Amino acid sequence: MDIKIEKENGKSQRKRSLLYGFYLILIVVLVLVILFVGLWKASNQILFPVLIGISKDFKECNAEGEKNWGKNCGNLRISNQYHYREIMIPSINGYDLPGWIVATHENGISKKRGVVLFVHGGGADRREFSRFISFYLKQGFDTISFDLSCHGEAPCLFPGLTFGSREFRDVLSAYLFIEKQYKNIIMIGSSVGASSILISLPFLKSVKGLVLENPMIDFKSLIFDSPESSNLPNWMMQTLLEIVSIRGKFDYMLSPKNSLPFVNDIPILIIHSKEDSVVNYHHSEKLVKLYKGTVEFWFPDLGFHGKVWDSNQLEYETKVESFIHKNIK
Repeated sequence: MDIKIEKENGKSQRKRSLLYGFYLILIVVLVLVILFVGLWKASNQILFPVLIGISKDFKECNAEGEKNWGKNCGNLRISNQYHYREIMIPSINGYDLPGWIVATHENGISKKRGVVLFVHGGGADRREFSRFISFYLKQGFDTISFDLSCHGEAPCLFPGLTFGSREFRDVLSAYLFIEKQYKNIIMIGSSVGASSILISLPFLKSVKGLVLENPMIDFKSLIFDSPESSNLPNWMMQTLLEIVSIRGKFDYMLSPKNSLPFVNDIPILIIHSKEDSVVNYHHSEKLVKLYKGTVEFWFPDLGFHGKVWDSNQLEYETKVESFIHKNIK
């Protein structure tokens, strides 16, 4: 009798052990699924950033969008602020990039000193820089803005933003498009646009100066320096980094940090607000130290990401105008 009871107890214990094991496995699987879903959503936010109040098809523009980019969200087709022309820039990525050119002589400016090529930030498009056109026209510069791959009206053959890895080839294409037409070329970039210009730097032989706002030193540092990463383990951030690069099909080893050592003869002005929570201004501090050529920098206390001009317009324009005057006679 005792033997029978012991056998039954043994069977019950084994059943309980199997049941506990099953629940444990189920919990582990659920945790992994939740973790993967969270990382997948985070990678979506990184690869496909969305700006409030502005749509890629140029149709949406609300008060928040106008706050960011000015009248009509910078859409020259609607604002009627300038005479402009639509252009298509062939990219070595294999497709054409839509853009606008606003020429001095077509807008009542007799002097013509050169051209300013705008390169917008991640999740933005050519409209981002429309609020700067008047400033550069008055100094005698034609202005050209265009949409990077997967932004605005540009084609998107691969998934999303690549933080300069694919975009730098669009930047190089735009530079080659204007190189033979202008003696004096100034390039202006913000965020991903600024970083894409820096990655292109070894090829920008005829550029007289760069004005770069809130560039990153490299994509990995951007991810690990983000405020969200402070409470997450290193392995989770590394996993997110790999998911983004695999989904986006890009090489995050391409970076401003790796391009800067090849060039020392193009003057650079770096602007980065200490208030920037998207790309920490320490990225720009490191870039300033890395560059062996002529580099000026300004790190104001105010101005969110890409918003230094909005917070410090007079000082911003004074510094940029002085930089241009030094480098274009």
